[in-house]
Amino acid sequence: MLPLVLVLLAACSSSAPLPPQVRITDLRLLDSGAFEQRFQIDLRIGNPNDFALPLDGLTFDLDVNGADFASGFSNESVTVPRLGEAALSVMASTTVIDLVQQLVLLAERGDLTYRVRGIAYLEGLTRRQAPFVTTGAFRLLREQEIRANSWSDSR
Repeated sequence: MLPLVLVLLAACSSSAPLPPQVRITDLRLLDSGAFEQRFQIDLRIGNPNDFALPLDGLTFDLDVNGADFASGFSNESVTVPRLGEAALSVMASTTVIDLVQQLVLLAERGDLTYRVRGIAYLEGLTRRQAPFVTTGAFRLLREQEIRANSWSDSR
């Protein structure tokens, strides 16, 4: 009896999909008001599974430099091919205070770290969710670094 239970448990655990890999490819300011800013965030969704992931929506939170920055969701459907990628644009919003804090930090540090975490909703007979978390960093060149690079390139 025990071997049968172990085989059934292994079969159930192997059917759960690996979480998608979600990366930010672009971020554009859409609307700016006194209290809220809206962004369009372009995502590249990677599928590490050996089967297609039919997504019919996702929710996410974007943290920048360790602080909450924006949140959003999408009800767009996209099928991410097996071992492949798909692009998806989502809308997000943030407050003017969060935006100003990040601009000040960016001016001081010259770089930013980000974390995107959320849930991708999988279409099918039984509703399933695939949570995801992705981290990354961007570094902006300072004026002195640009001058140094252009000077060394001209040699």
